[in-house]
Amino acid sequence: MHQGLATGLSLIAARGVTKLVDIPISAVIPAEAGLVTHLTGRAVMGGAGAALAALPVEDGETMWVSTARTGGQIVRAAAIGGAIYDVGTAVRRRYGSDSPIQPLIISASALAGVLYTARRRRTARQEAVGKWPIVQEVTIPTAVGTAIAVNNFGRVVGWGYKASRDRWINYLGPGWSKNVMGRVINAGLWAGAGVAAYRAGVGKLTKSNDKIEAGYATPPVAPEVSGSADSVSTFEELGLQGRRFVVDVLTPEIIKETLGEPAKTQPIRTFIGFNTEPIYSTGRAELALEELDRTGAFDRSYLLLVSPTGTGWVDHTVVEAAELMTRGDIATCCIQYARSPSFLAVQQVALGRAQFRLLLWGIRERLRERAPEKRPKVLIFGESLGAWTSSDVVMHQGITGFDHYGIDRALWFGLPWLAKWSRSGMIRQTSESVPEGTVGVFDRHEQLAALTPDQRDRMRAVILSHDNDPIALFGPDMLVRKPDWIGAEARRGVADSIEWTPIVTFWQTAIDAANAMVTIPGDFQSFGHDYRADTARFVRDAYHLPATTDDQLERIEKALRTLELERSERIKASHIADAPPAPAEREDGGRAVSAGVPLVAKKAKGANWRRSLQGKHRS
Repeated sequence: MHQGLATGLSLIAARGVTKLVDIPISAVIPAEAGLVTHLTGRAVMGGAGAALAALPVEDGETMWVSTARTGGQIVRAAAIGGAIYDVGTAVRRRYGSDSPIQPLIISASALAGVLYTARRRRTARQEAVGKWPIVQEVTIPTAVGTAIAVNNFGRVVGWGYKASRDRWINYLGPGWSKNVMGRVINAGLWAGAGVAAYRAGVGKLTKSNDKIEAGYATPPVAPEVSGSADSVSTFEELGLQGRRFVVDVLTPEIIKETLGEPAKTQPIRTFIGFNTEPIYSTGRAELALEELDRTGAFDRSYLLLVSPTGTGWVDHTVVEAAELMTRGDIATCCIQYARSPSFLAVQQVALGRAQFRLLLWGIRERLRERAPEKRPKVLIFGESLGAWTSSDVVMHQGITGFDHYGIDRALWFGLPWLAKWSRSGMIRQTSESVPEGTVGVFDRHEQLAALTPDQRDRMRAVILSHDNDPIALFGPDMLVRKPDWIGAEARRGVADSIEWTPIVTFWQTAIDAANAMVTIPGDFQSFGHDYRADTARFVRDAYHLPATTDDQLERIEKALRTLELERSERIKASHIADAPPAPAEREDGGRAVSAGVPLVAKKAKGANWRRSLQGKHRS
C-alpha cells in the first residue's frame, strides 16, 4: 500500500510538471496543428531534455548541476508523455469521441507504467537483507489500487480548485485586473483552508498529550522522580509521555535482581512537561534545573540529559539500560518542547534546541562551583528528532562545543539527514571542528567493537545510524540527485537492485520514513529506525559505563524486553486493575498499597496558565 501511495503522489507531481512543461509548446504550436508538427515540437523538447539528462555525474557536484540533469530527465519524460497524448488526441479525432480506442490506449499505457514500477519496487524490497518488524504484505493489486485512489483524489482537488477559480473570475467580470484578482482570492481561500485543516489536525493530535492512561494514573511517591508530592511539576502537567517516563523508573530491587549484585542507590528521573510552562522555553529549563537541585541529581556519578521526540517520547530502553549498568547511580533529565508527532514538530526544532542549550548552560554553571572530582559525567542522548535538537546545540562548534558546555559524551540514534551534523559533514569528520577520531558513525555494534580501546576512548560522539534507516537517509536533495546509499556496496538491508527515479524515490522514502517506527513490543530489532536490539551494548560502550559481565549483559537485555512488554500492557490497559504494576509499585509480586492516589479523570486539565503569588504551581 505504501508503494501505491508513493506512486500516486508521484503521478500527481509528474502531471503537474507535464502541464508546466506543456505551456510553451501550446503557446508556440496551435492545438489545430497537425500531428507531425506536434510530434516535432515534442521531439525538440525531448532532445533538449535528453541533452541536460546526459550531464555527467560527478562527486561533490553542486545542486544546480544535479537539478539541471534531473530537470532534463523530467522534461524528456514529459515530452514522451505529451507525444502519447498527441497520438491519443489524433486517434480520437479520427475515430470519434465515442470510440473506446483512446481511453483504452491511455489506460493501458498508464497501467503498464504503474505495474512496471510496482513490480520493480516489490522485487527490490524482497531482495533486501533482513525483514521489517511487521510482515509487509506487498501486493501489486494493492499498490495499483492505492496509486489510482491517491491520483484520483489529487484530480478531484485540482478540479475543485479550478472550478472555484473560474467562479471567482466570472463573478468579478471581464478584464485582466479582475481576472488576476479572482485568481489571488481563490488561491488565498484555498491556502487558508489548507492551513486551517492542518492546524485542526495538529490540534487534535496534541490533545493526546492530556490523556490519562489507566496504567499510568498513579503518581509516584519516590522523591527522586518528578510528579511526586515534592516535585516542582505536578503529575498532571507531565503529559502522556512524561507520566510514563516517571512511573517506569527502575528500583534498586530490580537492579539487584537483574545484575545479581546490590544497587548503589535509587535512580533519579526528572521530567518537565510542556504544559508546566507552555509559553517560555526558558521557564521550562529553569524548572528542570530546580528539579535537578531538589532531587540531588548533581551528587550522582552520571547525569544523562535526554532530548525527546515531538510528542515528548523518551526511549525507555536506553534509560533503563543506563540505570541498570550504573547500578542506579545516575540521574536522567528530560524537557518536553512539543506535543505532536515528530513529522509535525519539525518546525519546533529551534525551540527544542534553545531549551536544551539553556539546560546545558545552567548545568555547566552549577558544576563549575564543584570540585572536578565531585562533578557527574554529563551524557547526552537523543533519538530521531531528539537527536536533531540535541546535536544542533553544538552545530557550529562541533566537538569543541562539548568542552564549552561540559559534555563528556553523546550518543545519538537515527540522526535525521536534515540535522546540521548530517548536512555540515560533522558525522563524516569533514568539518574542521571535528578532530579525527572524535566522532563515529556505526550501523551495528560489531563495527564499534572492532575499534581499539584507545580509539573508543578518543570518541566523544557515537552515532548509531542503520544503513537502511529512512529517517537518517531522507532529504529533499533526493528529488534531483541520486543519494549515495543507492548502489553503494556493503550496506546492510539495502537491496542492490534499488534504483533512483526522480520524484518517485523521494516519495517512496518519505512514506517509509513516516512508517519507520512500526515495532512489536519486546521484539527488539536492529533494522530501519528500530535500534532496540543495539541499545544495551551501545549505551555501555559509548558512555563508558561500569563494566558488566557477559552473563549480566545477557540478563540486562532480557530484562529490557520484559520491561517493555509490561509497559505495553500498562499502555493498553483499560482499567488500573488490568495493568501490570509499575516497577516502583511491586511488592511481593503484587501491587504496593503505598503507590499514591490514582487520578480519576481520563484527561488532564491542560496547560497551566496561572501562577500563585508564591510562584508555585496550582495543585
